[in-house]
Amino acid sequence: MSFAFDIIFRTVVVYLFLLFGLRLIGRGEAAQLRSVDLVLILIIANAVQNAMVGPDTSLAGGLIAATTILILARGLRLLEGRFPTLRKSVEGEPVLLVRHGHVSQHGLTRAGMSHADLEVAMRRAGIASTEKIALAILETDGSVSVIGS
Repeated sequence: MSFAFDIIFRTVVVYLFLLFGLRLIGRGEAAQLRSVDLVLILIIANAVQNAMVGPDTSLAGGLIAATTILILARGLRLLEGRFPTLRKSVEGEPVLLVRHGHVSQHGLTRAGMSHADLEVAMRRAGIASTEKIALAILETDGSVSVIGS
C-alpha cells in the first residue's frame, strides 16, 4: 500500500508545481492554444509522468495518479469557492489593457501581451482602432473582453 501513497505524494507535488508554473507563463498564453503551446503541454505531460508514478507503470499506478489529479482539481475548485484570496492567487485578476481609447502599457506588460496580441483581440471584436475601445480587459481565463465606445 505504500506504493499508492508514494504515487499520490509524487502526483500532488507535480500537480502543484505545474499549476503554479503554468500560472507564471501568463494568461495570454492560455487563451489561445498555438501549436507551440500544444507541443509544450505534451512534452511536459510526458516528462512528469515518470515523476508521478516512478517505476510503477502498472494500470493501478496510472489510475492512482489520475484519481489523485481529479481529486486535487475538484478540491482546489471547492477551496477557491470558499477562499476568494486563494482563487485570486491561482486564477489571477483581470488586467486593464485599454480604457477610453488609451492603451495601458503597464497592463500589457503585466499581462505579458504585445500590441500585436491586443490588435488580434480588437479584430476579433470587430474594432479597427484603439480609439474606438471604451474598455479592453484580459480576463482571468486568458480571453480579452473588448467593449466599443
